[in-house]
Amino acid sequence: MPVRPPRRSVLPPLALVFSVIGSFQLFNEPNLLQRLAPDVIDSAYTANLYSYSLAFTSQQINYAAAVSFLLGLVIVIVSYAVLLTANRRRTP
Repeated sequence: MPVRPPRRSVLPPLALVFSVIGSFQLFNEPNLLQRLAPDVIDSAYTANLYSYSLAFTSQQINYAAAVSFLLGLVIVIVSYAVLLTANRRRTP
């Protein structure tokens, strides 16, 4: 009995979702480059950097937690939207 290839592959939409999540989680690069160019990259350059500076520089833990929670909610919504559009394109 010959082996048939699968009808659909799950990897391309999944890779797209991981790249969307990774783009929202940008933290290390701006944090390191902020020391080199403090006038260009401030503490609100990305959402993660903003939350970090709120929590550990400004000591506003509750506000930082709210920003982090909203960032997580945005990531879930955008990832779901990407999956929906990827599945609609693949469905005949």
